[in-house]
Amino acid sequence: SPGITFQRLVRTEQGLPVKNCQSSTVTVLLLNRSEVHSEFLSIAQRLSSSEPPQHSTLVLLLQHLYQANFGSCCDLDRLQHLLKSKPLEELSELYASAADAQEAAVATSDPELARERLQAVLRDIAGAASFPAIAGEAQPRKLHPIPLPPARCYTYSWDQDNFGE
Repeated sequence: SPGITFQRLVRTEQGLPVKNCQSSTVTVLLLNRSEVHSEFLSIAQRLSSSEPPQHSTLVLLLQHLYQANFGSCCDLDRLQHLLKSKPLEELSELYASAADAQEAAVATSDPELARERLQAVLRDIAGAASFPAIAGEAQPRKLHPIPLPPARCYTYSWDQDNFGE
């Protein structure tokens, strides 16, 4: 399924649940403050205090999903504008349906059939959500780079070494 690795990585790093894929990954670094450069600690603190809003992450993931599957046939600028105007609840439902279809495509043994079914589901979702039309032929549009949002980062500081207790 086009773009599945990117989708899974962002979902995991942002803690976004998907019906068929409930796992998440958390990386923990145990560091002694006296052995770490203050610049690293400053960056870790900044990352843990700011995380992208779920709304913008879902917009990004839906944009990526449509561009990965339809290439230059997808008017990403119009799609982004429409997605940004949707409430979080609706975006969550749209993304859950699209992600389920993508995961089902991955589980299908025939890649051509999987792609056709995934594109059909994505077109149905687009129609129901009033997304810009996705034409059958490429339009003179450029593909947009989709940035990887910063991963959610958590920090916790403690003053005593109590691992031996």
